[in-house]
Amino acid sequence: MTGRGSDDSIIVMKFGGTSVQTEESRRHVIKHIRRNVESGKQVVAVVSAMGRKGDPYATDTLISLLKDAGEPVNPAELDSVMSIGERFSAAFFSHLLTMNGLPAAAFTGRQAGILTDDNPGNAEILDINPSRVSKALSEGKTAVVAGFQGATSKGDVRTLGRGGSDTSAVALGSALNAEVVEIYSDVDGIANCDPRQIPEAVFMDSVSATQILSMADQGSKVLNPRAVKASLKTKTKIVARNTFSDSSGTAILHNSPDEQSDQVTLAHRDELALTEFEDKTDAQKIVPELIRIDNLRFLLKNDVYLESRLEELRNSFGTVKKNPGWATVSVVFDKPAPQSIKIPDAEIIQSSENVICYLLKEVNLSASLRILYNHYIQQ
Repeated sequence: MTGRGSDDSIIVMKFGGTSVQTEESRRHVIKHIRRNVESGKQVVAVVSAMGRKGDPYATDTLISLLKDAGEPVNPAELDSVMSIGERFSAAFFSHLLTMNGLPAAAFTGRQAGILTDDNPGNAEILDINPSRVSKALSEGKTAVVAGFQGATSKGDVRTLGRGGSDTSAVALGSALNAEVVEIYSDVDGIANCDPRQIPEAVFMDSVSATQILSMADQGSKVLNPRAVKASLKTKTKIVARNTFSDSSGTAILHNSPDEQSDQVTLAHRDELALTEFEDKTDAQKIVPELIRIDNLRFLLKNDVYLESRLEELRNSFGTVKKNPGWATVSVVFDKPAPQSIKIPDAEIIQSSENVICYLLKEVNLSASLRILYNHYIQQ
């Protein structure tokens, strides 16, 4: 970042659902925000919905309300309901900051100037006009923005896909020429593999944008791939940090891939449905989030949008077979991938030059991750 003094530089801080879930966790968030405000930073806090499924304003709780009434759910109506959690979280947290001596102002995605296309559940950000956010910052307030959402040119609310609050934060950081975007969660940064699958996975001090983008594209939930892409043009620095500690976290660096780098990571996708068409199609033009295997087979997340997506595909292409229970595991390098190894009951599918990707049944996911971790990382 250039052209700003240390007393007026902008920092964007994104806080996930577990960070804003309880009174105790929110005290940690306030501490992090206060530290930056008192050091002279202008702070934009992007917040997720409060908590996890079962909590009253969690996104999954809101989804369940609609699903329990019957499926399929109209995607536009689903977006309207799903956006409520973040909007409530922004208003509540703005009030909480103000009550703690940190004047704040709350913004929905639309009020923050986030313009999206008209793709319910997986909208792309087309443009951002952060003038209202900038005005709040100039008035000495912390701007608290509802993550995960924007609005179309007609004013209809659209959500950005799961993990979309990361995208909101980085896109706002780029639009505001922020010094850094900090992504807070309940872990110490970005690990070389999902610690829930591989307990000895190691948190990395830094990772290149190229490698983290490949990890995100291959299903790693540490950052949304759109969030990383949003940082590329402006080279906005991103740091993944732990809300509940003072750990320095993992920095995402915009350096050129190092041909000598030996850093290897694993990523995976689960809860996938294998969809198969009778003839070669351009199905990704209808449903962009389809993951291509070959000319006839694609993968699609088995989530609340699945049936409506399949209906779109059947209306365009006729019969579409659905087979749930699939997963992918990917080995991600910071340089061109070496020769792949075979693992039981898995098919190697096409990917980018720095990735080896395997298609397998979800029941084999943990065993496959262990084989690949032992071979490529824990040598």
